[in-house]
Amino acid sequence: MIVIPDNLPVELAPVAWMLGTWQGWGMLCQEGEAPDLPVIEEIRAEICGTQMRLTTSIYAATTVNGAEIDPMLDSFQGLAALDAGDLLREETMYLRVLPGSGQLPPPGEYEPRELMGSAATTDGLAVLWAGVSMGPRVQMISDAIARDAQAQPIEHQGRMYGLVGGEMMWTQEHTLADQETAVDISGRLARVEDSAEAASTENE
Repeated sequence: MIVIPDNLPVELAPVAWMLGTWQGWGMLCQEGEAPDLPVIEEIRAEICGTQMRLTTSIYAATTVNGAEIDPMLDSFQGLAALDAGDLLREETMYLRVLPGSGQLPPPGEYEPRELMGSAATTDGLAVLWAGVSMGPRVQMISDAIARDAQAQPIEHQGRMYGLVGGEMMWTQEHTLADQETAVDISGRLARVEDSAEAASTENE
């Protein structure tokens, strides 16, 4: 169940479903013929003024007793089947929802809302994002990417979040220099801390 915090800025209402701390698992794709790697993931979405701060942490993982992981496992089943290892990457993004039309859509419908985001990662990327929110679904593409000398030669990124059966599903694709676009990472996460608890940290 989504708990809307009392201090929710009206600007964040279209993406309020994302607020809270989400944990789960996913697959990190490798280049070439290397097999995909299971990972443990955490996404923390907090109110930050009139913006949302999204902190995404990706950890290496090994399967319990060396068994193969079933791709159909839900968030909690996947976590139970994996042992967490070192932090592989982390991203902090500040997400802003642009003004809408000011008119309420008909019942059961949603007004698309444009989004802008700025993010930095531990693997040497600074990314400006542009996107759109449509109900419990967010789709984004990179508008500009800056890289440090050690970063992968990423020229484009695309990302999608969606609320499906109470779980957050997300996937990211990227395009490396002189290569075709490919999936980078995917995830399936469950909310483990509601939005009211997550938002309260802003006032402590």
